[in-house]
Amino acid sequence: MVTLSPSRSKQVALIVEDDPTLLDLVTETVESLGHDVRTANSQEDALGMLEDTMFDYVLLDLKIPLREGRLPRLEIGFNLLERIVSLPGARRPGVIVMTAHGDDHEYCRRALLAGADDFIKKPFNSKESPELAIKELLAKRQEARYEAVSDNPNLAAGDGRRDAAPTTGESGPPAIHLLGTYDRRKCTLEINGKELQLSEQRFRLFARLAVHAKRSPGQHLSLLDVPEIQSGTRQALNRLRKDLESQAPGFWDRWIRNDGHGSYCLMVPGDSITYDADSMASHPELLGILRGS
Repeated sequence: MVTLSPSRSKQVALIVEDDPTLLDLVTETVESLGHDVRTANSQEDALGMLEDTMFDYVLLDLKIPLREGRLPRLEIGFNLLERIVSLPGARRPGVIVMTAHGDDHEYCRRALLAGADDFIKKPFNSKESPELAIKELLAKRQEARYEAVSDNPNLAAGDGRRDAAPTTGESGPPAIHLLGTYDRRKCTLEINGKELQLSEQRFRLFARLAVHAKRSPGQHLSLLDVPEIQSGTRQALNRLRKDLESQAPGFWDRWIRNDGHGSYCLMVPGDSITYDADSMASHPELLGILRGS
């Protein structure tokens, strides 16, 4: 029997709703299930959060504004839905659409064709409520993950997500080697023997995650504790993710986890992370922490 190891203890939900009363109601429902909640009242807010956090599911009101202070429009909600379902497989959350236009079956069909997993009408009732829809969605996603692992046992070495894949085709954790040498103003590291180059700030951020993984396996590192990015946290993380995705496809989604509170964890065993002491001398603070790990 294959066991799926959860990447975090709680489900993390994003609620996109511009009506404060309904937002409070749905938030209460989600929290009653023991899930963590983030909220957005516009497409702009929601997209910012989706860049930063890997959500398990989204409750999306179709009629939302582009940004705070603008008038809500159905087309904005459909546009956001398309953006969400186009996320890479491992980052793509389940989507439950909510709308007061539920009596118009055309909206229902359009949302489902666009990729929504479910559709519930407002106002809610006992037969059609966020709680029921969430439980059904999560049950279906869990079943799909088990089926994926059954079809490909190598996925059990990762997080059980359907689209998770190692960078080099190996089933085990990647070998990470920190070099830190400078080449054209970029710093070097290796993942499974492949050389990657990152800007100094992004290399230091990645190295901090690697150091934390060696010293505190499985524990998340708060970005507030990373001196290299005391400002511009979101931008630094997004740029690091994009650099890794371009040079080591699949690595970020499989091996880096976000707890939804601004803390990140490199899900790699400490003995898979090595470093070159001579070259890392260019980064004395990091080298000192590595030597003490």
